[in-house]
Amino acid sequence: MKRVALVGAGNRAKNYNLPIIKSMLDKIKIVGITTKSGNVSEEFNFLEAKAFDSITRMVAETTPDVIVVTIKSNIVSSVLEELISVNVPFLLETTDNFSVYETIKSRAQVSVGILEQWPFLPMERFKKQLLNSGAIGDIIAVENNFRTYDYHGAAQIRNYLPNKFRMVSLKGFENYFETERYSDKEGSLKPKSEERMRVKVGVFENGTLLIYKFSDKHKNMPFRGHNTLNVYGSKGSIISDCLLDGYCNINVLDSAGKTHSINVEKQFQKETIESISCDLPAGEKISWRNKYIGLSEHQIATAYLLEEMLVNNNFIYTVDDAIQDMAIAYSQ
Repeated sequence: MKRVALVGAGNRAKNYNLPIIKSMLDKIKIVGITTKSGNVSEEFNFLEAKAFDSITRMVAETTPDVIVVTIKSNIVSSVLEELISVNVPFLLETTDNFSVYETIKSRAQVSVGILEQWPFLPMERFKKQLLNSGAIGDIIAVENNFRTYDYHGAAQIRNYLPNKFRMVSLKGFENYFETERYSDKEGSLKPKSEERMRVKVGVFENGTLLIYKFSDKHKNMPFRGHNTLNVYGSKGSIISDCLLDGYCNINVLDSAGKTHSINVEKQFQKETIESISCDLPAGEKISWRNKYIGLSEHQIATAYLLEEMLVNNNFIYTVDDAIQDMAIAYSQ
């Protein structure tokens, strides 16, 4: 049973993290909670954990194995110095504040995990199992086709590669585009729309090609088709969304060279995904099953990350990963 301390008990912790923690109480014990006031709302009472107004004091009195930071990512920097000073492994959500990662990398003497949910959503984990099976052969190229916001998209497509290989080259350009006024389906005249677009091509150290396309209005621009995450292999391809209600097209070559379009089956328990599966031409079945019934897609991803990093001590997404994905997303 891992001893876990929480930093933060606000709306984010209450509405997003608390249901995840409830689903894991057979594996973890919450031993302390830190808030600015030193108090928590009644929703946290069932944890029977003492509240503190100082991370340092909480660690001294409760001796946690791991600290989970459940505050908004844009204010992580306000507690970073104290987090590092207590010398306890900690987990925090992705932030776009690059200096946070630089500080952790240069000064933290303990393991630090990043709760980057997007590569570990249910559909993404199913696709990863399919890729690991070898069904589409060697991965030739991965692409974020305007699907996912910046570094989250970089994290998703890099996670398709075995061992998450590093980039050895990356080139790109940025441009601005403007559409003329147009009529929507209801006949209403829409104003001109501008977007900032970045397009990049890179090569990973194993030779896989990266194609990265991002727009700051990637989901709202007119005249654009599917926004997809794509994997191209020597024996097939995956052209898909990453959410359960999205588009998914999988094609696989069999041993005779015939192309098969693979049907993906999704089973739900009420409104929660229960399983995702497909049958391959050779008869193999690929199946992902959800251990966290009752949680949303992103909560399922976070629960998986927490179990791996808290319980199994397997830090599957680290500061180095975050720095790599931000470099892909933001560098020119």
